[in-house]
Amino acid sequence: MIRAVIFDLDGTLTEPFFDFDAIREEIGMPRDGGPILEAMESMSPTQQARVHEILARHEARAVAESRLNPATRDTLNALRAAAIRIGVLTRNTRTNARAVARKHGLDFDAVVDRTDGPVKPDPFGVLHLCRVFDVDPAESLVVGDYLFDLLSARAAGAKAVLLCHDERNERFAPQADFVIHRLDEVLEIIENVRRHEAKENTHA
Repeated sequence: MIRAVIFDLDGTLTEPFFDFDAIREEIGMPRDGGPILEAMESMSPTQQARVHEILARHEARAVAESRLNPATRDTLNALRAAAIRIGVLTRNTRTNARAVARKHGLDFDAVVDRTDGPVKPDPFGVLHLCRVFDVDPAESLVVGDYLFDLLSARAAGAKAVLLCHDERNERFAPQADFVIHRLDEVLEIIENVRRHEAKENTHA
């Protein structure tokens, strides 16, 4: 049984917005220089402060211009009606996640952001939300559009769901337990898991 669904924020609940290559270039990193948060660990405090300012500006604009992916609100409402817990696990900030929720009338049970502990792909956030929700990781789905979402799910023992936008993130499909193209397909996964478990219990 699926008792919790943990969503990535940017590119999953909302349409893809960030141009990380351009952000890295503004910071002074190579355009293909890898994850920004991890790169910050080797920077001086002054450099880190500057990067925080750059990220904050881009993230504030992303909130202001955010648009929901198709079926986001209906999917969350259906999960709420089914008493399935809803978490958000983001490398963004809790403030921005809550701002997106307010702007679009969404309701999350809990949010884990980049200040709470090790960020994705570390399993920390998934495990933390599962403890908050009092569910086993195996009873949860982690839904995201990037490799780090899938890796954090697998490391925690949760089911990894890739939201596929285009060929750019299709390459992450081998790391996913399920691949979807619209968020409401999550509801089909949950129902199929329920039916499979019911069938297994019948034959036990």
